[in-house]
Amino acid sequence: MKSYKKKEKSLYTLLIKNYVIFAVVLLLAVQILGLLEELMDQKIARLPRIDHPVGEQEKLADEDYGSLSMKALLGTEGYFDIYTAAGERLYTDYDAFGSSYTLKEISLIPECNTHVSYETKNYEMEDGSRQILVTESKKEEDTGYQENIAYYLFDGELRLLESSVSFPYKQITERELRLLTAATDNGYSTYKYSYRTENGEDRILLMHVKRMDRQRVKRLMVFKQIFIPAYVLILIGATLFFALWMHRRVREPLFILKNGIQDFADGKRDTVLSYQGPREFEDIFSSFNRMAVQLKESESAKEHLIMEKQRMLADISHDLKTPITVIQGYAKAVADGLTDEEMQKQYLNTIVKKAESLTDMINTFHDYSKLEHPEFCLVRETQDLAEYLREYLAEKYDEIDLGGFNLEVEIPEETVSYSFDRVQMKRVFDNIISNSLRHNPPGTVIYVTLQQSDKAVRIEIGDSGVGIPLELQDTLFDPFIVGDESRNTRQGSGLGLAVAHKIIELHGGALFLEKGEQHGNGISTLFVIRLLK
Repeated sequence: MKSYKKKEKSLYTLLIKNYVIFAVVLLLAVQILGLLEELMDQKIARLPRIDHPVGEQEKLADEDYGSLSMKALLGTEGYFDIYTAAGERLYTDYDAFGSSYTLKEISLIPECNTHVSYETKNYEMEDGSRQILVTESKKEEDTGYQENIAYYLFDGELRLLESSVSFPYKQITERELRLLTAATDNGYSTYKYSYRTENGEDRILLMHVKRMDRQRVKRLMVFKQIFIPAYVLILIGATLFFALWMHRRVREPLFILKNGIQDFADGKRDTVLSYQGPREFEDIFSSFNRMAVQLKESESAKEHLIMEKQRMLADISHDLKTPITVIQGYAKAVADGLTDEEMQKQYLNTIVKKAESLTDMINTFHDYSKLEHPEFCLVRETQDLAEYLREYLAEKYDEIDLGGFNLEVEIPEETVSYSFDRVQMKRVFDNIISNSLRHNPPGTVIYVTLQQSDKAVRIEIGDSGVGIPLELQDTLFDPFIVGDESRNTRQGSGLGLAVAHKIIELHGGALFLEKGEQHGNGISTLFVIRLLK
């Protein structure tokens, strides 16, 4: 026996549970990715954005510098200064009080949010001198296209050699070059925003932004861009894992069932599969086990039927051969003139009796084969079964009496309505009573009773004769079952009770032998016919 244990009670429950787990995993993945994305957004939000101080212009105009909120614009490490048009610093929020700027330096600092950028390149000339090229370009907001709008060429001493547009100074310093190109000055880039106060005075806001590592900024942006692909990959991975896991859970019982079917096909008829798991699979395994048992029983019944047919053929051959042999021997003796006139007459009488016996036997075989035919049907009509049984026994009485037998009958006077085939029911009574007459000595009492209830009619036919041997009682209604004495003395074909049993079955009833040796009132053999209304 193969035994496999699972915990689930229903495939539906298993699927629901796994779908819930699958959904929870996806929700957790979405939550985690959402949190990571929010963290990235916060990091990116903390990156300095060189822009107009939107929302702070009113405070700037009122010169309320202490209440300015510039961290969102300049980053957590940025700071700002306020200068007058004359170059005087009025305010700074840098704790260390950073270095101040000259008017020249302030004039070179680029305006914020102009989308202008500078690129510096150093060239070494053939004579060993150095030249510095500063290219000014502007990015189009709509297209993102970067266009060169000016250039400035300086020598190694930062003296202006050439420019494509007007430049206010003939020479600048290294610090001024860094301020011009928004390059780092002590780790900061500086931009300016010019505005006017409520009093009409010009002011300059210098915004100092902490320069971040380009690679770090790039990594942050790339990391943010991979969130959607990461979610898709997690979704695909979770789906594949769920599909493979469900495939394994479903494939396992199917694999067990496949092996069981293969074992059964290979002839292992004792294959029984024991499985505990989803209820639907348990039902399939139970159905398989029932099918296996039914097939095994069917094969056993088939083998039994084959053996019965073989025995039937042997019995038919024996029962036909005996009278035919007698007829053949007596006919040959008469034909050869081996008998005198008196013996010849005796032989001819014997031939006639054997021929009649052979005819009865063949007719019985024919009747039995008709009953076994699938197209055979009864000709039923509703009538009084009690009256019919009384009429039958009245006709049969002379035969019973001449044989030296006694008849006791107990049939109610009331009407017993039942739908039955008159011809076939007569054959049932004939075969049962003939069985008693054939196998019992004269003086035997034959008992016939009829009783009815709301649901059934019960007919009992018994006798006080020698009884039926115990070894024959279980197979009494099988074809060609006769006692050894009957077989040896050539009495009966062994089909009478089988025919009666089949006819009662076709009526939807049952014919059986009450087993035992005594049944009261001296009855030794009792046949019971039970017909459902």
